[in-house]
Amino acid sequence: MEKTFLMLLVSVLAITTNYSQIKISPEYSYKISEPYKVFDARNKVYLSKGNEVMAVKLDREEILIQKFDSNKPAFIKETKYEKIFPRNYSFEEILEINNKYYLFYSSWDGDAEKEQLFFREINFDKGEFFPESKLLFQVGGKIAGTLMSSGMGFSYAVEDKFDFYQSNDKSKLLIQYRKKPEVKRDTKSYDIIGLRSYDKSLNKLYSNEVTMPYTERRMENLDYQLDSKGNLYMLEKIYHDDSADEKKRKKDEEANYHIELLTVKAGTDKINISKYENANKFVNNLWILDTNKDQLICGGFYSEIAKGKSDYDDIDGVALIKFDSQGKTIYSTFQPISLEIINQYESNRTRRRNEKKERKGDDPQFRNLVFRDMVLNPDGSVVLIGEQNYIINNYIQGVNGSPGGNYYTYHYCNILVTKLKADGSLAWMKKIPKNQMGFKGRGGMSYKYFSANNKHYLVFLDNIKNIDLPLDKEPALHKDEKGGYLTSVKIDDVTGEWSKGAILNSKEVEDFKIYQFSVNGIIQIAKSTFMFEVYKKRKEDVMIKVDLN
Repeated sequence: MEKTFLMLLVSVLAITTNYSQIKISPEYSYKISEPYKVFDARNKVYLSKGNEVMAVKLDREEILIQKFDSNKPAFIKETKYEKIFPRNYSFEEILEINNKYYLFYSSWDGDAEKEQLFFREINFDKGEFFPESKLLFQVGGKIAGTLMSSGMGFSYAVEDKFDFYQSNDKSKLLIQYRKKPEVKRDTKSYDIIGLRSYDKSLNKLYSNEVTMPYTERRMENLDYQLDSKGNLYMLEKIYHDDSADEKKRKKDEEANYHIELLTVKAGTDKINISKYENANKFVNNLWILDTNKDQLICGGFYSEIAKGKSDYDDIDGVALIKFDSQGKTIYSTFQPISLEIINQYESNRTRRRNEKKERKGDDPQFRNLVFRDMVLNPDGSVVLIGEQNYIINNYIQGVNGSPGGNYYTYHYCNILVTKLKADGSLAWMKKIPKNQMGFKGRGGMSYKYFSANNKHYLVFLDNIKNIDLPLDKEPALHKDEKGGYLTSVKIDDVTGEWSKGAILNSKEVEDFKIYQFSVNGIIQIAKSTFMFEVYKKRKEDVMIKVDLN
């Protein structure tokens, strides 16, 4: 008994020592700034210019602008503002337009019953706001948005009222909003969409309000895109009836909708409609990119429609549709996800179940795949990235007559990366193993994408056990807020070959641990460099700069 225990102890120590000796990848190096005072904020936006980074942090009445030297890295200065915006303002967006930086916010004028959109320019070099805000436009009546906690007790406010779209060449800006419908029944009401277009100096090009050709129940917006000529494209699902029964739709053996591309030419309010029939496929998560060849690329995921399929949200493959500027379909392609890829990094039980399904003629699907990124390469090829993302409602059984309870866990798992050539054919498809779980929403999970030197990079926190994961093993779990290694996956754009390397151990960054990591805080400052901000306790933050050697 004693001998068995000693052998077990030696084994555990050997495993622990093995993982503690995992080396940081020589492909990456990092530097850390001196600590500076923390500022908690609801919204944080990071911007880069030359050798400096600017952080704009908004916490209702207080706003902080910080400047950093991105070479060292080092904190430079900060400027704090209090009550410079109306009390009822809602932060909308910060954009770089023609080498200038603007903060946009909305404010409801109750007396005039008008929604207003303002902007305030930021002097990047000084890290300061310009003296005055300017009214960009106002809209009679209320517009739709998202009801969010205002951060002031139990009060709520409508935010995200305006959507901002820049053309691919950044020469045009479109601001879109949706009027609140007068008729509340979505089977009777028609969306009224406001469109305001501006040049790169924020001079108005045109202003229209367009009534959609279908009721709210019949339409589901997929994406918007503005081209360099100021034309607007709207990608929509158009349902064939008023059924709102999702369970029924998921059991349909023919799609109860088709895809339409709605085009509004610059300066007009006329809608041109182009139909794309997809009766034999459920097309999901379709996004638009405009190109410099007067063409539109629409990419996303699809599910096959076949007897026995019960959930069109689980994915069979990637879809790509190319339109010309008039809305005519040039081609469409559907590339399936092979069983080989689906079975990678899965348990023996899962692989056997998938193989059994395929023998029965029911192809296994890539479950809970959410479309995350779409990248257009200069040669016309397209890279599409999806991530498994789902929420589980867990129930705890009561003890000794006490009532049970529920809690939610949030999961961000494997990543699927696909490259399609300019003609729509498959270049490569890769499954990147990842298994993240947390209790507070997204937190420090998911990934950040960027590209450099003909490589694609995915950066995320991971369990170190997954560095050299065999194809027949499931990735070990990484729990949010429990440390983890900041990891980079590098994918060659030409071949699709990929490698994984550890950048740093969040529990051993010099002489402290890092907290409150978020992939949203990662900003690419050069082709081969990115930075991010983290909390290090003692009411101090630090900036970390990572170089790809």
